[in-house]
Amino acid sequence: METIFIKNFFIISIFLFLIGFFWPLIIVKKSGKNPHGTHKGASVLTRLSSVSIFLWLGFIISYIFFNYILERFLRFEFLSNDFLVLTGMIIISIGFIFEILGILALGINFRIELPTDDTELITSGIYRVMRNPIVFGIFLLVIGSFLIIPTGITLLIGIFNIFTFNSKAIAEEKYLLSKFGEDYRNYKNSVGRYLPFRIAKKI
Repeated sequence: METIFIKNFFIISIFLFLIGFFWPLIIVKKSGKNPHGTHKGASVLTRLSSVSIFLWLGFIISYIFFNYILERFLRFEFLSNDFLVLTGMIIISIGFIFEILGILALGINFRIELPTDDTELITSGIYRVMRNPIVFGIFLLVIGSFLIIPTGITLLIGIFNIFTFNSKAIAEEKYLLSKFGEDYRNYKNSVGRYLPFRIAKKI
């Protein structure tokens, strides 16, 4: 697949990502709430989630300008084909859909970090079928990016994002459980974290 086509796709992706990042911040701030949330009670891994997603963003921007260097560094040649590139683009596009639906459902309850005391429990919209659609969307972004740019760097950035954002999702759930108690417990028991169904743990 033509490199210029891939670059244009990533330019559009960055544009959508930045809109999805700044637009909810403006909306939440206008409502009088703090869109940044809190670090209180967050582990080091959870706090690194913001670093990991901007590391992904920085790499994609670097690829747009220096692809001739980055796509040759630690590249997995056996994964380099047009089918996987197209698959990666589809996966990223689906990831943005999940993120947008998650942000829309949260509305003024959106927070960059962990929820705060003024956060409401949202179980409508996309949250009726999964508890963490925004995090799931980020997983799809980094997985799709690896399929388009199958290098060791992309793989490491993807793994870093998955670990940090999964940690963040778990931290958010602990907070919501402590705040909303039985209501959140019932919700958690009926809806999966990243899937429409909950995977039961073996005792």
